[in-house]
Amino acid sequence: MRRHGLVSPLATWFAGPAALARFRGERLGRTPAVLRPRDRAWRGTAPDSATALAMAQAGAPFQIAAERRYDRSGDPRRLRAALAAGATVFLPQVHQVLPRLMRLMVTLRSALVGPLREETSFLFAVEGRGRPGMGPHHDGPVDAFWLQLEGRRTVTIGPPVRPGTPADLDPRQTRRGRGWRTLDLAAGTLFHLPPWTPHDVVCHGRSLALSLTWRALDARGRRASPSARRAGLVAWDVVSGTVDAVPRMSRSRLWTQVPGVAGPITQDGFDLVTPDGVLRLPAAARLVAARLAQMPSVPVPRGRRASAALAPLLAHGILAPQELPLRIRPDDHRTLDGWRFG
Repeated sequence: MRRHGLVSPLATWFAGPAALARFRGERLGRTPAVLRPRDRAWRGTAPDSATALAMAQAGAPFQIAAERRYDRSGDPRRLRAALAAGATVFLPQVHQVLPRLMRLMVTLRSALVGPLREETSFLFAVEGRGRPGMGPHHDGPVDAFWLQLEGRRTVTIGPPVRPGTPADLDPRQTRRGRGWRTLDLAAGTLFHLPPWTPHDVVCHGRSLALSLTWRALDARGRRASPSARRAGLVAWDVVSGTVDAVPRMSRSRLWTQVPGVAGPITQDGFDLVTPDGVLRLPAAARLVAARLAQMPSVPVPRGRRASAALAPLLAHGILAPQELPLRIRPDDHRTLDGWRFG
């Protein structure tokens, strides 16, 4: 979505606010949806297959799945043989080391699914041999978005199962009857999978894909105060470390570095909630600050008044003339949440 020069991370799949509103009202949480890319910006969201493999070899948490058997040892010596055999290698909670992926998750959270829901991310890599990894299953009460990064995946989906149905499904009972269909997800496709939807994925060639999920809001989340909801909207789960490459400076655009939620103007100023706390900013900055929850990029301002309006956001590091880094090399791989996935 592009308005007043602001470009949302979702502009690749949604033409504007009206398209996003239609999706929210008609498809989100209700029916699967295949969203084809409108541009090539999605390519910068995550690294390629070779880098993903290097991340796992360097200590990032990963698991191996083949025909519903799981290797959770995290032993990098097993990676190449597993991939050669057609097994699926996946990196859980990979957003912690991929800031641009975290940005996409923040934008989906703000624009569609809402705050205070359990969020997960997985990066799936496979040298497809037509071998099933996890078999037919459902993910329970979660809204999922998949982004195909390389190659393609063939996914077979069926009608929603009843809540409480065991997650693993009998292959003999799937792909039969009304409501079952098979889709090919090409690179750049954003796919929405609603809660309780059974699915089975097979790859017949190299594939790299992301899966992002949001579990249904629990009772505590439903009772949350407005301040807790604002804090949930700006949650930014990226670990400390060094960047793999410093992005170049730009003379034409500014990128949102962390999300923010702007409050109302009072006494010539407003509060901006950020992951690091609350900032008090002058009223002139609010026009752009009101859109920071979706982490857009914005044009470099022209003119003294426009420059002065954005100056506080630049001074606090909320905006910067650099894209986010693609990848973080964490200070300590052992602290990554992916190791706790069983």
